[in-house]
Amino acid sequence: MNDLILPLYKNGFLTPEANFFFAIVMGFAFGFVLERTGFTRAQHIADTFYFRNLAVPKIMGVTVITATTWFILFAWMGWIDLNALFTPSTYVWPYVVGGIIFGFGMVMSGYCPGTAVAGLGSGKSDALVFLLGLFGGAFIYFLLYPLISGFVSSGNLGVLKLHDLFGGNEYTSYILTVALETGIIGFLMLLQTLTNKGEK
Repeated sequence: MNDLILPLYKNGFLTPEANFFFAIVMGFAFGFVLERTGFTRAQHIADTFYFRNLAVPKIMGVTVITATTWFILFAWMGWIDLNALFTPSTYVWPYVVGGIIFGFGMVMSGYCPGTAVAGLGSGKSDALVFLLGLFGGAFIYFLLYPLISGFVSSGNLGVLKLHDLFGGNEYTSYILTVALETGIIGFLMLLQTLTNKGEK
């Protein structure tokens, strides 16, 4: 039992078929939670960018803090191998440009890919329009890739974590993550308060 260490698939405790099955189950569960919390309503998300409703970033921030806390506790107890978790490489400039494009798309549509899929599952036609645009954009990217492949791989910093920047270990990253998320939520709440006062 002591050898049962997360992630189970990476450590050989789940077959590829079982791992795929659990991924499908968790995907449906995730979509259900998105629907129940209102994340699949475009207006609910769009209001975030106008500081009218901060439910979405609050929930996301608390979720990140909660998940990070469980991860670090499991690592401390020896139940999870953090080094076995997949961490993508950091490509600075593509991430910056991609983040800006993604942000504009989210402001205009009120959706991100995950919430759009869940929204489509609950019958929202605007989610379908978003997904058609998403696949259209992906196809254009595929066509343009030979022309922009150099930019796509630019600014490669490799696998970079917070504690690599500031020193320390995974616990340093945990403290920084919690502090950052708390600061972002507090800053957004301050902006919401100032915006509401300005409208009055």
